[in-house]
Amino acid sequence: MSDLLRNNIRDYILCTECQKEYESGMTDSSSLQDYSKLDVGFTDIGIQVWCKRHQTNVCHVDFDDNELNADFRCIIASSSTDVSS
Repeated sequence: MSDLLRNNIRDYILCTECQKEYESGMTDSSSLQDYSKLDVGFTDIGIQVWCKRHQTNVCHVDFDDNELNADFRCIIASSSTDVSS
């Protein structure tokens, strides 16, 4: 398996409002990632991160008409459990 298909995130993209609420203790979530409600998708100019909780833009990346490589494969863990009747 390619290491590129594993979680290689170094710096998370966060909604600043979610971060403020989480850090002030306004939520009982165990982590900021659990508290955040982010949608990520392609737009006419690139890719956008949108906060569903606050209905606001978090980040919008303009590809400047460049076509970038993207890998949509995923690693799915296989079950080694043998189910017998």
